[in-house]
Amino acid sequence: MKPETYSTVCDLIRKHSQALAGRDIEQSETLSDLGIDSLEQLSLVVDVENCFDVSIDDEELAEVRTVKDLAELVDRHRGKG
Repeated sequence: MKPETYSTVCDLIRKHSQALAGRDIEQSETLSDLGIDSLEQLSLVVDVENCFDVSIDDEELAEVRTVKDLAELVDRHRGKG
């Protein structure tokens, strides 16, 4: 996982939760631990897709548990282009 991908994903997560503003986000934290519910997760993924110009399908999204999972998924998609 590229550090810049992780950093940008964290920024996007913070955008979706005021409680996380200014807080460090660990790679191993789950989205639910961060207060991102399933509806907010869909909105987050749309932001991630738009930011990185990637498309994440539902099957892949179902496998995402942690912040690291999401950042690695983005990097895999960016590598395909």
